[in-house]
Amino acid sequence: MKLFNRQVLVGAAVVTLLAAAGCSSSGSTNSAAPQSSSFGTNASGTVQFWARTVSKTLAQKLVSEFNASHKDLQVKLTLTSINDDVTTLATSIRAGNPPDVVGLNDIDVPTFTRNGSFLDLTAQVNKLSYKSALSPGHMGLAAYQGKQYGVPYWGDLSVLWYNKQLFQQAGLDPGKPPATYAEILSDAQAINKLGNGIHGFTFAGDCQGCLGFTMQPGIWADGSHLMNGDISSQTANITGNTALINALTLYRDIWTQHLAPDNVRTDNGPTWGQDFAAGKIGIMPGGYGQLTGLAKPSQLGTEFMDAPLPGANGDYSTFDGGDDFVIPAAAKNASGAWEFIQWVLQTEQQGQYPDLGATPIRTDVLTPAFSAAHPYDAVALKALAKGYAPPTLVYDQMFNQAGGPWFQMFTSAVYDGNMNLALQQGQSGLTRLLQQATP
Repeated sequence: MKLFNRQVLVGAAVVTLLAAAGCSSSGSTNSAAPQSSSFGTNASGTVQFWARTVSKTLAQKLVSEFNASHKDLQVKLTLTSINDDVTTLATSIRAGNPPDVVGLNDIDVPTFTRNGSFLDLTAQVNKLSYKSALSPGHMGLAAYQGKQYGVPYWGDLSVLWYNKQLFQQAGLDPGKPPATYAEILSDAQAINKLGNGIHGFTFAGDCQGCLGFTMQPGIWADGSHLMNGDISSQTANITGNTALINALTLYRDIWTQHLAPDNVRTDNGPTWGQDFAAGKIGIMPGGYGQLTGLAKPSQLGTEFMDAPLPGANGDYSTFDGGDDFVIPAAAKNASGAWEFIQWVLQTEQQGQYPDLGATPIRTDVLTPAFSAAHPYDAVALKALAKGYAPPTLVYDQMFNQAGGPWFQMFTSAVYDGNMNLALQQGQSGLTRLLQQATP
């Protein structure tokens, strides 16, 4: 997810841009109307596709293959910076000249759907025979007031990595990764006893987004969320949240028992996972694609393996990161955009995702053949069925800022050991953000 690089750009400035644009939902100007039976079929012309640079390899391959197989409809790819993609899109919408389709960070989609910036795709999505197999977290972020304004593009999912060799050396079963908080703690304790610079656990302790990406799935696995309600009327759910308290307690135990290296407290993201890839760590919550970029291919499977991120009681979840496909309401070739989207969502294209650094966003791609060919991504894809991402207008302010309520709460609970203060800070801070977002 490159969470440590992500600047906080979704806020008052973007909302102001969208409001100034008027956010007309009149639809496309030079293509079949969404209500037409021909919408998304046999379109022609050019489709302007904006994708974030983080999906560069995937986007380039998909566009190349689509253009080679579609004589009358061509997709032109423009790569946007992950640091200014949101404001660039908002500016194009305000100017009345947006692209036809966008691969937008799924967390940012609610800010635009609330302002009517995207085409209502509800009727088209409901016709998809595989609708129920689409990533629930991505779909939830693109839904607003009973309508669907986008579909998943690609997945960046959180998993639990573990070192099979260290498990075996510590007398643990390398084929049995931890499936509860208690097992994470006991396994980390056993590995920590190996000494010689080996630790049982690691985390990026000064990276707000990294912690949100890896800790929240355990809370969701236990049936709880930190925010309740629709994005237009959300309330904070921090005080008395048992699942949250359990997650913070686990990290407090790991910290006070020195099961993680002391320097994790200052790890703000760029070096996250390097200690695990060096073979010095037993357990690391992280991204599926994270380790594939750090470790040698020969280490995957033989030394390193992933498992679903567990909650306290044995269930699991994942953070449905990545991007959603959205079509701006003023797109000039919306029909062509929807035809391209449908093509990308086909299983033939989805099956290429692991080799292109991404996770498919259809759970029905998880076949025995897929699992055999991509055992690490299969773990992430299995968790996708139980995945989630919080639809809210204040995600960046809550989870990605050093002074935000999430990290303030984490610091008080984990490093300072004051759980009561932590929960008070989280409840009041999140309440304030939600009230500011929905006056």
